[in-house]
Formats: sequence, C-alpha cells, structure tokens
Amino acid sequence: MKIPATKLQQFIGMDDYEKKLTIDRLSRELGLPISEIEKEIRDFEQGINTPSSKTDIDLPEKKSNFISSTESSEGTPNFITDAHRYRFTYDPSKDAKERQSNVNQAILCPHCNVGIAIPPIRPIKIMCPSCRMESVFEK
Repeated sequence: MKIPATKLQQFIGMDDYEKKLTIDRLSRELGLPISEIEKEIRDFEQGINTPSSKTDIDLPEKKSNFISSTESSEGTPNFITDAHRYRFTYDPSKDAKERQSNVNQAILCPHCNVGIAIPPIRPIKIMCPSCRMESVFEK
C-alpha cells in the first residue's frame, strides 16, 4: 500500500464528487495514477467492511434501579407517601396535562432529591425537571 491509512480514511462517507476531487488532488501530491489510488481505496474499504473476530464485545448486563420492597436501599427510588399533597405541573402543554392525569405515584430524584410525579408504568425513564439527569426505573 503506497497511500497512508490516514489519507484513505478521508474517503469514508464521501460522496462521488468529493471523492473524485480528493483522488485528483492525491494523484498530483503523491505522483500516482488515478486508477491505482481508486484500487487502494477499494481494497481499504473492503478491509473495513469485512468482519473480524476481534470485534466480539461482551455487553454488560442491564441492571435494574427499581427494587420493590419495604426496605430502602441504594439505587432504589425513594417514594413520597403523601404525593397527593404536591402539585406536579412542570409542563403546561396539553399533552403534559394528559400525562399528569395518569400520575398516582411520586418519588424523589436520586440525584437532587426533588419530588417527581410518575405513573405506575415500569420500566420508566425519568428526566428530573430540576437537575435534568435521566434515571431508569424497572420492576
């Protein structure tokens, strides 16, 4: 291979017009014929697209943050027992009012301890309106 890999990587994702312009520029810079540059690009792209055994990655197991028990432990939501006393209206839109009508539980944000109203649906992804941190709770 006469063309450095860093130069060949430039061609990934280029459209045909950009590719032709870059090939022409490389031909002048390196003193190589266009056909040879195109062949090296094809060989490089085929090398990228062929699967290798080194790409086997063990994905971590999904860990639940929600444990339904009477004891409070680390990583579980802290439920607010008297949620009916709070008014949870973060978003005044019409869709939000419909979602808020389904709310019958409230928890404390695990990051900043702000009360968050939630429906009884699990798994649920929550973005805290105060700290903007996301949390996922599952049953």
